[in-house]
Amino acid sequence: MRSFYRIPMLVFMLFAQVTVMMAQGNKPETIPSSVYGIYEGKVTSEVVSTKNSMSKLTKDLKVEISKGEQGFTMVTLKDFTIGRYTFGEIPFKDCLLKLQGDKWQVYLDSNLSDYFLAKDGKTSILLWGNIDEDKSFVHKDGTLDLDFTIIFNETRINHVFKGKKVKDTTGINKLTQQSGKQTMYDLQGRRVEKPSKGIYVVNGKKIVY
Repeated sequence: MRSFYRIPMLVFMLFAQVTVMMAQGNKPETIPSSVYGIYEGKVTSEVVSTKNSMSKLTKDLKVEISKGEQGFTMVTLKDFTIGRYTFGEIPFKDCLLKLQGDKWQVYLDSNLSDYFLAKDGKTSILLWGNIDEDKSFVHKDGTLDLDFTIIFNETRINHVFKGKKVKDTTGINKLTQQSGKQTMYDLQGRRVEKPSKGIYVVNGKKIVY
């Protein structure tokens, strides 16, 4: 009679162990604070059309890696220029970092698609973008490889960034009393006239309002 009840108990214990193991396997990886910060380097851009590709252009670029919302990591292009327009920030909000050996792979969960306000304060442009996860890594030596694509006015532009971390901060500061009127932007680069509580960009820096 005892052995009859022992079998269901063993099945229950086995099911409980499998459930715990699955839960542990689904836990998000802890990203070290050393990954977050500003990376400075060079980006090589190449315009691609259906017929051919144009000559490559190399320029300076800053990329910021910071904590995003709902467990995501945000990868932000700083003072990024496309054609004759320059944008204060272009954030890839829905990024995930996955540990692959001795480096963190940058994976974009949802492609970029949004309107961004140029730094002239007048022009708002729709941009699409994605990140090539097979070529985008944060290395333990503080270097960043980031391959990404921006589509602007039906023109595809591929970018290859290689940089090194130079500033160990998330770049978010408290807003103190300032003299004179300052122009504020939200994280999408849109000008804000009447800000509510949140994070904004003032003079190229993130502030908590």
